[in-house]
Amino acid sequence: MKLPPMNALRAFEAVSRLGSVSKAAEELCVSQGAVSQQLRNLEEHLDRELFIRTPNSFKLSDEGETYASVVQRSLGEISFASQEVARTKTQRGLTISTGPYFAQEWLMPNLEKFYESYPGVPVFVDKTHKLATFKNDGIDAAIRFADSEDGFDDLDSVFLFHPQIRAVASPAYIAEHGLLKSLAEPGEHHLIDGHYSVKVQASLHTIWQDVVSGNQLDPAVQLKSFPEFDQALNAAVQGWGIALLPTTHLEKLIESEKIAYANPESVPAKFKCYFVSPADARPNDDLIAFRDWLVDSLKKFGIEEDKGLSDKKG
Repeated sequence: MKLPPMNALRAFEAVSRLGSVSKAAEELCVSQGAVSQQLRNLEEHLDRELFIRTPNSFKLSDEGETYASVVQRSLGEISFASQEVARTKTQRGLTISTGPYFAQEWLMPNLEKFYESYPGVPVFVDKTHKLATFKNDGIDAAIRFADSEDGFDDLDSVFLFHPQIRAVASPAYIAEHGLLKSLAEPGEHHLIDGHYSVKVQASLHTIWQDVVSGNQLDPAVQLKSFPEFDQALNAAVQGWGIALLPTTHLEKLIESEKIAYANPESVPAKFKCYFVSPADARPNDDLIAFRDWLVDSLKKFGIEEDKGLSDKKG
């Protein structure tokens, strides 16, 4: 059976909900005669009487009651869905994909600073290591770490910053053991290392063996190794030793004095940070504004390109 005419369904829904032809006519901005005609059209289409009509009453039949509940619910759902589609189309907003650690430790805590300049551009953060395809996944752009731009085929990529790695420890540890003389010469300090299972975490961290010169490190005595970033960071906060960690993840802890720099030197992380988006996307002023804000905000976490690991090992 073909669907009934929409005008007939709207008239039936209004009458069944309001219990009156006159009230329905007023809501639909039509005459009472037009509403009555639509009701008759619907009954003819269904070949059923939806109302019991007497000289003194006008009410839904049993079949009309059942049908009304379905029509009211269905038209209500269509109305709600239409409003959501219209709202989504007119409301500006961005969905940005990035790894959970970067999202939690830097991006989300700093979004308020973006909103100060762009209060009408909500940013939704998709916290995942999953590769964004930008095809029916709702992602507008992604913040990703890679050794070069070569891996971003068919995408627009903008360099954000090259993360720097710093040696950090708890203030209590530094007070008891002193500062680190240099990254290449750790002396007898206790050191915290990591063998990170997630590729992105591994790319953002440097192990002590990469920076210490010669045989100045006794791994069996000086090193405590952890499989995850948060475990290594927590060990440093608890005063177990000195860890090599990216500065992007340390800002809040440094400000709260839960952790401190144990040495002024820095080394570059293995991967650089990029902002990637579909190359064939239509120009989006909000996306460009967010990208430019990221570039400017993340400059302080970068490191000069000519500062290589070889310069640190001496």
